Amino acid sequence: MTQLNTTPWLPSTYGIEASQDQNYTLEFSEDEAFEFLSVIFLLYITASLIPFICIFGLVGNAIVIWYLCFRIKKNPITTYVLNLAAADSAVLLSLGCLCIEFLLVYRDFSPWLFHCFLFTYTISQYLLTAISAEKCLSVVFPIWYRCHRPKYLSALICTLLWIMSCLMSGHLLLFIVETLDLVLQITSIMNFVLCTSVVIICTILLFIRTYCSLYQHRRGKFYVALVFILLVFICFGTPLSVTFILFFFDVFNYPHSLYLLMISITCASINSSVNPLIYFLIGRKKMKRSRQSFRLVLQRVFSDNVDCSVAGQSAPPVER
Repeated sequence: MTQLNTTPWLPSTYGIEASQDQNYTLEFSEDEAFEFLSVIFLLYITASLIPFICIFGLVGNAIVIWYLCFRIKKNPITTYVLNLAAADSAVLLSLGCLCIEFLLVYRDFSPWLFHCFLFTYTISQYLLTAISAEKCLSVVFPIWYRCHRPKYLSALICTLLWIMSCLMSGHLLLFIVETLDLVLQITSIMNFVLCTSVVIICTILLFIRTYCSLYQHRRGKFYVALVFILLVFICFGTPLSVTFILFFFDVFNYPHSLYLLMISITCASINSSVNPLIYFLIGRKKMKRSRQSFRLVLQRVFSDNVDCSVAGQSAPPVER
């Protein structure tokens, strides 16, 4: 048997509730002690790594927000991307605070911070779903899209999504301690069923129209960037919702559930950080090695309104 002096945080699997003013000495077998220490080690590694990812993502999203607000003309694309960058920044900020709190205070995650993370991450998924759905309509039904799309549809959709989520969040915050499990369950199932299914369908359609169409030479750069962003979301954004769903059905036991949660949260931080890098890589000119300002790169991505549609059709009007 091995004796371990534990600090306030303890996995609930061991059936021990500890207060912040107490330390406990537990007896484990050699295998249990190794398992416990490996979980603690991986928790600290993950909690130390995620803030660096969040800082990188916050800087990138802040640059995107700055240029879209003050340096680049508004259009339907920039309206969506601006809101998506703001939502991703909020995700990274709340997630970074969660990790720092764990490292400094050494206790379970604060339910309030965790709810903020869940709320902002949900908003990010909904915004990305709205972008993919609208752009999918623009390439599948280009004539209908140009003739019937309201001028300020993107701004209206973004506003409604934020208002709806804020009202829902404001109500649930009053009962966060009692309803957090229910909120996680409902939100995770809705995100997976609604957002993931729509994103997968739109990704397939956009990929076909962007890379397999006879008019692929007319594809806009934003459509190429959007395909990569959706693929990143499927690979790195979806696992978190899947993990929460698996928790509710008790598919994994400790410590496998904790390993899965750490991987999913790390993937979520990557998903919210990588979009500015995708914009830069798609927008830069590959054949030229001269320095290009980030403003020109973003303009090349977001000002290119050529649709993946029939040649000769005019580009959609720009919102001003």
